[in-house]
Amino acid sequence: MIAGLSKNCALLLAIIGLFSSFCKAQTNPVDIAKVDSLMEQQAKPILILLSTDWCQYCQMQKNQIQKHKDFALKANLFYYVEFNAESKDNVLLQGQHYTFKPTGKNTGTNELARALNGPGTLAFPTWVLLDKNYQTLFQHGGVLNPQQLTELLHAIDNINKSTL
Repeated sequence: MIAGLSKNCALLLAIIGLFSSFCKAQTNPVDIAKVDSLMEQQAKPILILLSTDWCQYCQMQKNQIQKHKDFALKANLFYYVEFNAESKDNVLLQGQHYTFKPTGKNTGTNELARALNGPGTLAFPTWVLLDKNYQTLFQHGGVLNPQQLTELLHAIDNINKSTL
């Protein structure tokens, strides 16, 4: 009887472990094309990750975000956008049209990435935090470690508290 219970307990624990991996909080990015309409409904800071498909550090940063417990818990405080800096899509943001500008045969960047990056060389990943009025509050070229992400989330929390 006890041996049967231990098998059932082991099976139950395995099932719980399996479901807990599926039930982790997910941070789903907002499409840049929807930001303006979302901001009209409820203005919040906008946190943008400029990245590319080929950038390994960008993929590492995205994976880190998915595992960062505070990022998922505080995701309601801001709009999180992952923007492919090489997107060939035309983008309309705050009444401004941004298009893809080729820099070679199969390469180029979207004007929005350049506008968000500011002057200087584009680095990937690049973090940009915009306030409720689309003004740049923070820019960082490179990967943010978990502690830096936590500090950025606390800063966003403080921004929200100061504008209430």
